Amino acid sequence: MIVAIHQPNYLPYLGFFDKMRKSDVFVIYDDAQFNKSDFQHRNKIRVYNRWKWLTVPVEKKRKPINEIKIKNDVKTWKGLKWSEDHFNNIRDNYKDTPYYSTYEDEIRKIYSRSYEYLVNLNMNLINFLKKAFEIDTKIVFSSSLGFKSKSTERLVDIVEALSGDVYLSGPMGHKYLDVKLFEERGINVEFQKFKHPIYKQRYEGFIPNMAAIDALFNVGLMPK
Repeated sequence: MIVAIHQPNYLPYLGFFDKMRKSDVFVIYDDAQFNKSDFQHRNKIRVYNRWKWLTVPVEKKRKPINEIKIKNDVKTWKGLKWSEDHFNNIRDNYKDTPYYSTYEDEIRKIYSRSYEYLVNLNMNLINFLKKAFEIDTKIVFSSSLGFKSKSTERLVDIVEALSGDVYLSGPMGHKYLDVKLFEERGINVEFQKFKHPIYKQRYEGFIPNMAAIDALFNVGLMPK
């Protein structure tokens, strides 16, 4: 059984869902340390002639991701709530794409809700995209397993607890994983081979690694 593990990112890119689709169990690493430089509270959308960050205002503290709170009192320079601003940016840049209207009501509902914790917002978006891309992989939260081990040892503990015999790592895993720890427990390590598909975006030219809604709104089902 193939197990993959990933932090609950905000509006994840296609590689996140490629990894999910290739696994039997996908573990949301919700009790990993929050990293303000990563994609846990921000991601990119395509805008005219470039890309743009959408960033959720959060408390930047050394806490697990599932304890990070959203700063809902923060307003934009236009006086908008962050959620209104994010939805408006998504709508304005994707309203003329072929599939935006299909999903507009669902994405509007997600951004109209109030969230205290970042993980709840992120999981609503992840589950929305999982369903839209017709992925049926089982999801488990790492926090539900109760491990306190660190680094590679924690990953090994998680995979073993789920009866996995293959750990599907991200493509950069070879830089930080201690593969021997997996091998000692009889677990094979495979590295994700994700080649970003090229598809027609609303604006001229193609920019990869946008939030996965870019592909969903432009081409519908997850391109291969």
